[in-house]
Amino acid sequence: MQEFFSVIFGILSILMSFVSYYFYIRSELYKKTEDAVNSAEDKGGIGEEKLMAAAEQLYLTVPKILKPFITREHIKIIIQKAFDKIEEYAKKQVKY
Repeated sequence: MQEFFSVIFGILSILMSFVSYYFYIRSELYKKTEDAVNSAEDKGGIGEEKLMAAAEQLYLTVPKILKPFITREHIKIIIQKAFDKIEEYAKKQVKY
């Protein structure tokens, strides 16, 4: 019985480590989004090209083990939210 609990505890420990690593990488992506957006803005191009450039830049930072869980589409959503926040902020600044 003790062996069974040891195996279960080991599996749960590995699973929790993986989940916490996923959330750590995800938070790092959110932090790096601003840099990726600024870099894409500097290169110019139309909106979709900027989005793709920023997404590719961020996707390269995702570890291989997490790429099945953090896809390019997920990263595009993060970047689109950042673009929207930047645009909203810029519109507020114009009003003042």
